[in-house]
Amino acid sequence: MPRKEVKQKVCPSCGEAVKDPYKTWELVAPFPDKKMRITVTILGMFKCPSCGKSFKGVVSKVKMGVEGIEI
Repeated sequence: MPRKEVKQKVCPSCGEAVKDPYKTWELVAPFPDKKMRITVTILGMFKCPSCGKSFKGVVSKVKMGVEGIEI
């Protein structure tokens, strides 16, 4: 399985790097892809430590199917 490089989240207004989200939730795709895998996207709310602005971003994506789990 190919692993993607993890990007660090940055504030859209000031460009400061943000480490961890303070809130996360899951979004499950309603339809499977061609290989019959379901995509689960984990989203998060981040807060900038320097300017205080809150923004949303994708934390990770997981594809689950019969063959196993692909991150």
